[in-house]
Formats: sequence, C-alpha cells, structure tokens
Amino acid sequence: MEKAKLYEDNYDERSAGGIVYKKEEGKIRWLVIKTYSRKRFPRGNDKNDHSNERFIYKFPKGHLLEGEFLKQAAVREVEEEGQIKAKVLAKIGSRDYVISDRLLKRKIIKKVTFFLMEYLGESRLRHYDKETVVGREWYSFEEAREKLAYESERTLLGKAARKLGKI
Repeated sequence: MEKAKLYEDNYDERSAGGIVYKKEEGKIRWLVIKTYSRKRFPRGNDKNDHSNERFIYKFPKGHLLEGEFLKQAAVREVEEEGQIKAKVLAKIGSRDYVISDRLLKRKIIKKVTFFLMEYLGESRLRHYDKETVVGREWYSFEEAREKLAYESERTLLGKAARKLGKI
C-alpha cells in the first residue's frame, strides 16, 4: 500500500478520495456529492447580491487519519461522504493545490490522490466536519462532467472512464 507521510515531498497536507462508478441498467453511473460552502460569492448579474450559500459538486475526499494509508482513507471518505461502500480498483491520479490558512497566516500545499472505485452497496455511516454534504447523485459521464465544480476533477473523471474501459 501507498502510505502518505506529512511534510514529505513538500506537501503540508495529504488527502484521498474516490471516483466511484456503478452499473445501472447496463449503463455506467458516477457518484458526485453536493456540498454546502459558507464562502461568499456573488450570485447572478446583480453585483450587490452576495449570498452566503453556494453548492459545490465534487468527488468525495478527505484528510488521512494518523497512520492511515491512502487507499484506506479513500474508502473511508467515500463511505462517510457518499454513504456507500466501495472497493479500490486502481489509482487514477492526484490533484495539488494551495490553500490559505487564516489561523496560521500561511499557505498550505495540499495533495489529494484519487482512486477508481467500484460501488459495493449502501452504507449508513455518516461523518460531519467543516464541510456539509447535502446530497449525492449518480450521473452519466456527461452529466457528472457538467456538474463537477473543478476542472481537475473533470480531467480525473476522464482518466477514470478510460481506465475502467481497460479493466
């Protein structure tokens, strides 16, 4: 297994997540979660209308627990945020980004590793953290690609679909 070590390879934080698929009526469907963000964003064309609500569509992912391997974290996060059980089939890729920590007053370099995962069944496990998951949906490739908020995740979805085609 691949174990993440904090502060190695110039990363301050490591996370793992899953790009989960299932077959439904002979078609492939992809899991996308809907999260609620408290960040302020302008809404519509009215520059004076700032809402404190924004929904973000993305793949389930999260921080590694102490001593946890990347694959273990991905399976756990998918179960917590997606409320499903899934198994890892292959590593798809990673996404790196920089976030600002206002409390520490510094930039944090974060690396998230995603795995292609196969749906096994439903789960009732729930986890609550800073981010609130308000929904989960199964989409076709095209629908998932349109819904995903981040270009890097759209790219990883394409890699996952190609990898699935070879399995």
